[in-house]
This record gives sequence, C-alpha cells and structure tokens, in this order.
Amino acid sequence: MDTHTRYLLDRIEIQDVIARYAIGQDAHQSDDDLLQHWDHVFTPDAVVDYTAGGFRVGTYTELARWMRGNAIDHGERDGVMHGFTGWQHMLGLPTVTVDADTATARTDLLATHRIGPHHSATGYLSDACTFHDSLSRTAAGWRITHRRLEVHWVDTFPVLPSQA
Repeated sequence: MDTHTRYLLDRIEIQDVIARYAIGQDAHQSDDDLLQHWDHVFTPDAVVDYTAGGFRVGTYTELARWMRGNAIDHGERDGVMHGFTGWQHMLGLPTVTVDADTATARTDLLATHRIGPHHSATGYLSDACTFHDSLSRTAAGWRITHRRLEVHWVDTFPVLPSQA
C-alpha cells in the first residue's frame, strides 16, 4: 500500500478511536458501561491527565470510576457524572500527525451537561475543552497511550421555564 493511502486509513481509524471515547460517555448514561467502549480506545497502560477537569493523572479505568463511581463494579451511582441527568460530548475534527506506528492528535470538544434535580438549582453546565492525545498502532489497531484534557472555559446556564 502506498504511503498516502496508509496515512488516510490511519487518520480515519484514529478519528474513530477518538469518537469511541465520546460514544462511551454518551451512550452509557443510564448503565455506566462506558468501559465496553473505552477498552477499545486506550492501551491497557494508558495515562490520562484530567487535572484540568478536577481528576488527576491516572489510568482510564480510574477516570471511569471517578466519573461513574462504584457503578462500574457495584451498581452504586455515586460518581461525579451522576450530578447530571444527561450530557452530550461533541467533538471537532482532530488534527492528526502520523509517524509510522505512533501519532498525535488534537481534538476540540464542546460538552453540555444537564444539572440534576437533586442539586439546589437546575440548569446546564457547558464546557469547551481540547484533548491532546498520543497514540500507538497495536495489534488491535490504533489506541490512545496518553491523553491530556485542557479546559478553555466552563459556564452554567439556567433552564428556561418551558424546559423545566
């Protein structure tokens, strides 16, 4: 296969890997089984740096437990994401640089979260962020080896009376 075709196929697969992260977040709002997607996004030893989002540097399974709490293992809905009744993560197109079996990607993200009724107020929390990823080609395909979250801004908005 020529190098231009290989590069295009690699970019498409990398975009799919990045998209699977958001799909894992958004498709599993009620069942907390996001790891069924994230296991196909990250290498087993991947490092995630979500210090800008309130987590720390850790593994993607630790991040999932922080977000979803013990629901991952025991059905207890006590993670930070359970303060919201719903959310949607919209990704921009990543810029990707491929170098043989490694790559880097920068992907902008706009996320909206509906604040749950058990809070003192209801509304929406929106944030604009960027994912900075390092990836490796594995036997199973491209996987993220390191992800750093950069937060640009976070805002809250009230629910309009017609949406309450």
